[in-house]
Amino acid sequence: MSIFPKRSVPGGTVTIHWNFNTAHLKDVHIFPWVRIGVRDPKGKETMLFEKHVLGLPDPVGPKKRYVKKLKYLNKNLPLMIVADYLGGRQKTERLVEILQNIQSGRHYYFTYHVPEDAPAGKYTLISEVHSGGEVRYSKTAADDYFFIEKITLERIVEDASEAIVFNHSEERTPVKVIGCHPLPEGKMHTDVEVFEIPPLQETSIKMSAPVSYLAYNEERQIIPLQYGSSGYLLRNQCIPQAAKADGSIYLFKKDVEEAYALEEAHKLLWEKANGLINTASLSDNEKPLLDEMAAEGLIHKVSFD
Repeated sequence: MSIFPKRSVPGGTVTIHWNFNTAHLKDVHIFPWVRIGVRDPKGKETMLFEKHVLGLPDPVGPKKRYVKKLKYLNKNLPLMIVADYLGGRQKTERLVEILQNIQSGRHYYFTYHVPEDAPAGKYTLISEVHSGGEVRYSKTAADDYFFIEKITLERIVEDASEAIVFNHSEERTPVKVIGCHPLPEGKMHTDVEVFEIPPLQETSIKMSAPVSYLAYNEERQIIPLQYGSSGYLLRNQCIPQAAKADGSIYLFKKDVEEAYALEEAHKLLWEKANGLINTASLSDNEKPLLDEMAAEGLIHKVSFD
């Protein structure tokens, strides 16, 4: 079986691939009862598939080398599934068998919707094929699991330039801390540290850059290591701009013939709205300017939630 992604979050989705192999059927058919499901860290089971599946044998007859007959419908198998098998812990003989049976197999895909209140930790797959009183289990059982991750920012220790985060999972969780150093002309230099956070405890992260972020869940989840996860100012990415030689900036909205000519104060706020600053950092003079530009759809307040 294959799982994509191997790491998700509460409220996310996980796709599970199951291969029903019929290549071994020569002159008999099978009609097993198949159960595919997920078991969470607390032992709760969610069944995704419980049905009888019919498998019929290949035709038997003389093989003529000069006659090429199609035996199977084309399988549009995602390349990532093959890559997942290659990266697994199966023995070489078992891996060869799995790959040889991919084309002859019948491929099923199931979607597991992770509950919003799902416990973080390791989830294992249930794969049972009941036939003739016997139960067959997945040949890739050693790799049939995925992780649900959850990390939260607990507090900022400003005097020590530290962020305290909490890992809600019972498993160690890999994270990436990115320190951002803004440079002139809108450029940026970053430094990166990658490590694992221990399970079910707080971890202190040293912040050595003006702006720092923590990325986890294969970098799909981003946590700003500063107070407030919402209200980050970002220029409307759908608006083209024209910068003139004299430093003036004009903004063009879709379906509107007229352009916005930014005054100096508005221009400074426009340039400042790069997605890295929070509304809490604005001065009293900048706040009404933000209200004006937000009302026109020029600047958005984005959230990392």
